[in-house]
Amino acid sequence: MIIDIILPYKEIFSKNKASAVSLTVKNSAEFSKYKDSINVYGQYIENPFLEINFTGIKTNKFFDLGNNRSILLKYIKLSKNKPYQKKIIEMHNRPYLFNLAIKKNIKYPISLHFHNDPREMKGSKKMKQREYIAKNAAAVYFVSQYIKDCFLEGLNDNYKNLHVLPNAIQRKIIKKPEKEKKILFIGRLVPQKGCHLFVEAIKEIVKDNKDWTFTIIGTPKAGQDKINLNYAKNLITEFKSLGDNIEYLGFIPNDEVRKILEVTSILVVPSIWQEPFALTALEGICSGAAVIASKVGGMSEMLEDTGYLIDSIDKDKLKKAIKDLILNKDLLLEFQHKSWSKYRYNQTDIVNKQDNFRDIIINNLEVA
Repeated sequence: MIIDIILPYKEIFSKNKASAVSLTVKNSAEFSKYKDSINVYGQYIENPFLEINFTGIKTNKFFDLGNNRSILLKYIKLSKNKPYQKKIIEMHNRPYLFNLAIKKNIKYPISLHFHNDPREMKGSKKMKQREYIAKNAAAVYFVSQYIKDCFLEGLNDNYKNLHVLPNAIQRKIIKKPEKEKKILFIGRLVPQKGCHLFVEAIKEIVKDNKDWTFTIIGTPKAGQDKINLNYAKNLITEFKSLGDNIEYLGFIPNDEVRKILEVTSILVVPSIWQEPFALTALEGICSGAAVIASKVGGMSEMLEDTGYLIDSIDKDKLKKAIKDLILNKDLLLEFQHKSWSKYRYNQTDIVNKQDNFRDIIINNLEVA
C-alpha cells in the first residue's frame, strides 16, 4: 500500500524550520509500519527531513490560483505517472483542497486531518461543507475531541469515519531527567499564545527568585528568525529588561527545544484562544516538566490529572500558579511526577491506531 501525504504550502518539512503539522507528520511516519511506503508532498525546500521520502513541489501561485492549489494540482499530475492498485491520499488542514480533490474525481480514497477548528477554515465553515466532507472522506481525523465536536456542530454524530487522533511524541528518554530551576515559554510570539501574560506574571517573581532562569523560545512565525510584529518587538524588549536571569533564544530547531525541556522544571502554556492540542504542552509532559496551561480547547483532554490548568487565565492567576510551584517544592515535584508517570501519547501507540484505520480503508476498498 502507498500513502501519499499532502502538506499545506506554509509547512516547511525540514529539521531546522518545521512547525507543528510538519513535525506531527514526520513523527507519525517515522513510527508507522508503512514508513517505507509513505510519500510526503509539500513546498520545495533545499534540506527536507532525511528520514521520510519527500517530494518538494515548486508552485505557480498565479497560474494555479494559489500555492496550496498549485501543490495539489502538480501532485495530481505527478501521480498520474505512478499508478498504484492500493493507495490512500491524506491531506492536512486544508478542507477546501480536499473538496477540490474530490471534485477532480481522484480514484483513490482521500482522508483529511484537522489540526484547527473546522468552523474557522475555508471549505468547512458551513455545516453543509462539513457534511460534504464527512460523506466523501475515507476518514476525517481530529487532534482532539474538542476539534471533533467543533466539526460536528449542527451535524448528527452517526458517521463511522470520524476519528480522534491526537498529536504524539515518542518518549525516547528512559529515565526521568534531573531538572534545573528553569521556567520556559515556547511558542509563536502572537497575542493568542499569551506570552504577554507570561511576561506580566513574572515581573516580580524574576526579582525575588534570582536562582531561577526565565526563558522564552519563539518568534512570530515558526521557522523564521524575523521579529517583524510590534507585539513581538515590544514583548521581547520588555522581557529582556526584567533582570539578569532572563533568556531569550528566538526560534531554534525542535531537537534543541527537546534538550532544553529535559532540564526545564516548569513549562508555561498561557494560550488565550481555543488551543486545539498544543504540541508544546505535549513536549512538556513528555519531558517530565510541570506544565501550567490555560484550560481551553483540547488542553483539558491532554492535561487532565496531569497539568496545572487555569480557567479564564489572566496575569494574576498565572502569577499565582508560577509562585505556587516555585515556592512549594513538594507541589512542583508532584506535577513533574504526574507528567512523567501519566504520559500516554507515545507515537508508537498513536500511529498504530492510525495504521489500523488505514487498514480498514484499504480492506473496505477491496471488498467494494
